[in-house]
Amino acid sequence: MHLPANLMRLGFFGGTFNPVHLGHLHLAETALHALSLDHLYWLPANPWQKDPKDILPAQERATMVELAIKNIDRMSVDRLEIDNDCPSFSIDTVKTLACRYPDDERFYLMGEDQWANFHTWRHWQDIFDFVTLVVFRRENKDFKTEDAVDQFIKEHHKKVLFLDLDAVPISSTTLRAALARNGVTDLNTAQWLPADVVPAASQLFWPVAWQQASPPKANRS
Repeated sequence: MHLPANLMRLGFFGGTFNPVHLGHLHLAETALHALSLDHLYWLPANPWQKDPKDILPAQERATMVELAIKNIDRMSVDRLEIDNDCPSFSIDTVKTLACRYPDDERFYLMGEDQWANFHTWRHWQDIFDFVTLVVFRRENKDFKTEDAVDQFIKEHHKKVLFLDLDAVPISSTTLRAALARNGVTDLNTAQWLPADVVPAASQLFWPVAWQQASPPKANRS
């Protein structure tokens, strides 16, 4: 069987990116090479599972992702979910992507934390029909899948790819709290931000102690 000459391998990386950090970049770059992707699209989301007060403005999050990847070939931001201005549901997104790229191979990336909660996603059983799921798991850590998902995959012969990923000791929640507490001038905090994101982050995060002062200037050393 010969594949069409224009068939492309496309990756889609959805997430809140609240804010984007080096762990996200590590996953994206690993996917780009491990899956031999022709292009990887980042999909900032309006998550329905999270408290809106804990989430940075959607356009700010998307802009920071654009800054983070501006010098990386074959990556770009797709604002499909945030432009809808309503809660994001992956089933709606993958259906749209299937319409946009009907003849291409579509890989939908997620971390193991997302995979652990996959059974709570809207119409999760249908997602398999539109994309190949790629789950990144951290090495040297027990990895568990919800029984209902595992059984569905086996019974319906669904394909899921699992890729190991070196652990990066940072999360958006931890980073956001540290930025709110210390600002971007704290090197122990700022080191987890992509360098081109630091100036933008400096306008969004600055210590409570400086509330009456002007936002700090980014440390570019």
